[in-house]
Amino acid sequence: MNQIPYLQRPSLVYTPGQGDPNVTRLSDWITEWDGNELFQAALIGAPLSKSSISFSGAHMHPTVFRQLFSAFTTYNFEDDLDLLPLRVRDLGDIVMHTTDIPQCHHNIEHAFEEVAKRLPTVVPCLIGGDHSITYPALTGLQRVRGERIGLIQFDAHLDVRDTASGGRSNGTPVRSLMETGVLRGEDVVNIGLRSFANSKQYRTYAEQQGVTLYTAKQVRERGIQTILEEAIARLKMNVDVVYATFDIDVLDQSDVPGVPAIGPGGLSPLDLFYCAEVLGAWDRVIAMDMVCVDPNRDTRDRTTRISMHVLLYFLTGLAKRLKLTPGHV
Repeated sequence: MNQIPYLQRPSLVYTPGQGDPNVTRLSDWITEWDGNELFQAALIGAPLSKSSISFSGAHMHPTVFRQLFSAFTTYNFEDDLDLLPLRVRDLGDIVMHTTDIPQCHHNIEHAFEEVAKRLPTVVPCLIGGDHSITYPALTGLQRVRGERIGLIQFDAHLDVRDTASGGRSNGTPVRSLMETGVLRGEDVVNIGLRSFANSKQYRTYAEQQGVTLYTAKQVRERGIQTILEEAIARLKMNVDVVYATFDIDVLDQSDVPGVPAIGPGGLSPLDLFYCAEVLGAWDRVIAMDMVCVDPNRDTRDRTTRISMHVLLYFLTGLAKRLKLTPGHV
């Protein structure tokens, strides 16, 4: 494989199976990139969790995520759509330093910069890792593209902690992006915020920056479709392209035991799957990530399976965007 700087081979190397010829599993479909072929979406692992405020084993998520490839097929039964015509390649894991968190963020930033340069039409899908990875990934993309970029964030938390109180962590990516000028506050939408998981001071800061905030209660009362339509309409007015970040702790703790910051009153997985598909289909979305899944705290891979479905619904939307369905290959 023609290696991109700062990337190493996937944490799990898989080969197509020898099972039922009528069934295509993800392990048959997602392969390593050979350095030459054209493709539409890339998987990239970011196994970093040392920057998490609370204890987290989220660095294990990319490996467990790949281990589940043999458990899922490419066929979306609900839409009668097979993802097989969509070409998805695994670019591997970003190299992480054992102890140096700024070096890890540097590697993520420059890996995404290289991907944006070499593969400008490919949609990167980043498998975290804690939420600190969003800041360097988006920074690397924006440096190459030079466009006004928006962020749509699904999260129980604001992620605008003061970096002076502990450096860049999983609680600071949105603040870091705004303070460094990568994003404008009015180009950020956060959906799924929960009570007793944030502070009044940080809410005030986010509102002063112009961030659009939707609570989990508003989603329950108004419906996710209405909220997402408003978010998209708002971003359409201002930005050229959009990055989507899915912090899996936005979901209710009954559904995702394997996140560091569990809490009641969160969104449902169906809410997140719907949003992932809509955003995958939107032609302004250029990249996405899934963060804060800790396999150490999970049961029967429940949380990783939900993050897998977020990816698969996003790719369903992307296949529809590109008209890569049977008959349109």
